[in-house]
Amino acid sequence: MKKILIAILLNLFVSGVYSQDQYAPVNLGDNINSKNAEGHSVVSADGKEIYFWRALYRQSIDKTVQSAWYSKQDTTGKWLPAKYMGKPFNTGLMSSGIFNVSPDNNSILIRGYFKYGDRIDNGCSMVTRSAKGWNDPVGLDIPGYNEMSKGKFQGAFLMPDGKGLVFYFSEIEGSGDNDLYVSFKKEDGTYTRPASMKGLNTAADESTPFIASDNKTLYFSSDRPGTLGDNDIWKTTRTDDTWMNWTEPQNLGPTINSNDWDAYFSLDAKGEYAYMTSSKNSLGESDIVKIKLAVENKPQPVVLIKGKVLNKNTSLPVQANISYENLTTAANEGVAISNPTTGEYQIALPYGINYGFNASASNYISISDNIDLTAVSEYKEIIRDLYLVPLETGQVIRINNIFFETAKAELKTESFSELDRLYKLMQQNPNMEIALGGHTDNVGSEESNQKLSTDRSKSVFDYLVSKGIAASRITTAGYGKSKPVADNSTEEGRALNRRVEFTIMKL
Repeated sequence: MKKILIAILLNLFVSGVYSQDQYAPVNLGDNINSKNAEGHSVVSADGKEIYFWRALYRQSIDKTVQSAWYSKQDTTGKWLPAKYMGKPFNTGLMSSGIFNVSPDNNSILIRGYFKYGDRIDNGCSMVTRSAKGWNDPVGLDIPGYNEMSKGKFQGAFLMPDGKGLVFYFSEIEGSGDNDLYVSFKKEDGTYTRPASMKGLNTAADESTPFIASDNKTLYFSSDRPGTLGDNDIWKTTRTDDTWMNWTEPQNLGPTINSNDWDAYFSLDAKGEYAYMTSSKNSLGESDIVKIKLAVENKPQPVVLIKGKVLNKNTSLPVQANISYENLTTAANEGVAISNPTTGEYQIALPYGINYGFNASASNYISISDNIDLTAVSEYKEIIRDLYLVPLETGQVIRINNIFFETAKAELKTESFSELDRLYKLMQQNPNMEIALGGHTDNVGSEESNQKLSTDRSKSVFDYLVSKGIAASRITTAGYGKSKPVADNSTEEGRALNRRVEFTIMKL
């Protein structure tokens, strides 16, 4: 009995040690950290890029200043030696300050309002990739920002879906205690005046917001009652789309917070590790570390869709805009851009929605894709290349996101967004004429398949005509099972064969 009790106690002790050790900070190593101070790390959604500042001594002014650096992971997950960033991130003697990186890795929100390449005011600016590097920053015009932001500190965070910004600043002259504000991007590209997030703001300091890839979980720094010392990291989840109603903020606890000032929290889309600054056992004054998150501190899971935007005919990369929508409601759920050199893109999709997504570029027609994420599951990464077809006579384009009832020709409402894009294409090209063709798999009789394919192409015809496209610009045909594009012996192949296509007959 005594031996059994000792064994149980030993197992509990070992388990306790392991439980504590698994949440211990892990230094990112000397390829990231140096004998100087590093801080304010920002990690990309895929976890493979990291941006941060490093304190450097400038002999010309006899002063230590912050400069922007970045690193990428190699194929084994090891961080490569960090590189000093040039303009526009390091301007003159100081860093512009990187607030965050968009989920597609192709846009970066920085400190300061820039115009014609120069920083001229407070605020924030967007920097996007070009084929030659990074473009000049474009200042974001936020109504009332300068008259509202009067405190010592200010900052911003771009919503993962690209639809707005969450700011922190104080409206009290010279104050160091900030509040959180939200500003939404309007359809014309302008922004709304920042509105105080009253459900989260207190008399204490609320600052350095970070929105997880689920676009619902907000982490921020505050010295409100319940902190372990100075500012701590807190977590809350929004309960509606107003960005004004939130769950009661929860302190992330001692595995994340200390009795010092804790802020500038960052996560990748997987949400397994937090990236922060720590002075404990550091190579210099402070280092970048990662800390494993306890389950209760994690955001809601997402699916990271990544791939390339390619010319369907040449397989060459295309710079494009990517949008994703709710197929059930037709509501736009977010936007992204692709890398102009490689065509690479990625979007983080929260669970609970049946999505359609596509790339768009001038003089191309998009081939849409879709993924049903209505059933909540765990974090996943999925590779999906997106294709664009040149707008030319003779091109054949599969209309992917149209849906019919099984063995019927009635269009489901989820099809309307895709057909509206075809309608707009024909509206923008008034001389364009197309031939619609319906196709089936090999299940069922030849007669029934012929009728079904004909009726489905006619349903698309009827929809376009009902929107105002002249019937004389569209012909229809049904080909049944006679023109398969895949092997009918598998369900995947049969699904590919069930399709409606259009051919550009005239432009």
